Amino acid sequence: MHLPPLLLFALVPFFSLVQSHNPAVKEIPLDRVGEKKPVRIVLIGASVGKSWNIPALPERVNNYDYIFEYVYSGGFDKSQKLEEVLSRVQDKPDAVFLKECAAYFPGDIYSFKRLMGKWIHDCIKAGVLPIPATVAPVTRLHSFKKFAIDIVKLRNPFRQGIPFQQKRQKAILEYNDWLREYCQETGLLLLELEKALRKGNKTRFLRSRFAKVDGLHLNKRGYQALDAQVLPLLGKVDWNTAAGRPDAKNRGES
Repeated sequence: MHLPPLLLFALVPFFSLVQSHNPAVKEIPLDRVGEKKPVRIVLIGASVGKSWNIPALPERVNNYDYIFEYVYSGGFDKSQKLEEVLSRVQDKPDAVFLKECAAYFPGDIYSFKRLMGKWIHDCIKAGVLPIPATVAPVTRLHSFKKFAIDIVKLRNPFRQGIPFQQKRQKAILEYNDWLREYCQETGLLLLELEKALRKGNKTRFLRSRFAKVDGLHLNKRGYQALDAQVLPLLGKVDWNTAAGRPDAKNRGES
């Protein structure tokens, strides 16, 4: 349906008002008024997710078929925030990116798997498409830098063993390998952050050019590499039938 030019002109103040009161909402180009409703995607994550600034992705790639929203949740367990998102009456998402930060590793991998399986099950039950994401790796030098920082800050530098053991990186790769197998067996989409950032198939450390000084958090080029993964993945989805897949099982306890 095409709206009369005078009505379109009258709507301009309305769109400006919405944007001014909610900075997370981007102005909708007027040539899209009357077109199909954009797909809403929510990213639940911590500091790395926040710095990505995914709500601004449509502007960065000049594609307004999607609306992206970021919801902060510190710590690995995002159950509470996910429940709040899934129970929405207004602005309920079509899909949720389930993303974890490298800072939570190493940890209780068994619990991590169980929680991810539960979240996937909860999304499907709510009619929302779950899209898990692999965890971004760390650089080869990250463990050594962390060891030195702990000494300077008078913390026990051996909390994660000696730097040569690379316990954080090994735990991340174990979790990512499990998540890939899980998604392959259940037919779920997987947002591949690790592959976008790592050096290669054999050397799976984070590329230094994508990392800040600590070797864990990403810089601008790192986030640009993540941007390039999103739209090609979402383009594979038939949004009329995607949510609530009955064949995606809760296998997180395996």
